[in-house]
Amino acid sequence: MEKSGKITESEWQVMEVIWERGMGITQPELMNKLGDRWNKNTVHTFLKRLCDKGFLAVEKEETPHRYRALIDRESCVKEERQSFVERVYQGSVGRMVASFVRDGELSGKEVSELRKLLEELEGKE
Repeated sequence: MEKSGKITESEWQVMEVIWERGMGITQPELMNKLGDRWNKNTVHTFLKRLCDKGFLAVEKEETPHRYRALIDRESCVKEERQSFVERVYQGSVGRMVASFVRDGELSGKEVSELRKLLEELEGKE
């Protein structure tokens, strides 16, 4: 199944646990990791939605069923980042970085890292 749609904040929390686990997880194991924040029906709903969207696969050979990620965390982060830049900064990474710099959102260390990265990029041109 091909992935369709974005994941919500709550779905992201579920995926974080699944990515951390790596080898797949059952609903009871997931509920144990999530703690008392969500009930069984809520967790089941999120697992079903994530399967329907193509982010998870369910292995029904076992009971309880095992869920595993079909997309890695880094790929999701990249898609979220690209979507954010497109939506908020009209696709301009430069505008995004400039806004963080202007708003004072970067520490001195981050400014140094950014400067170093820009110098490396200039050296490749």
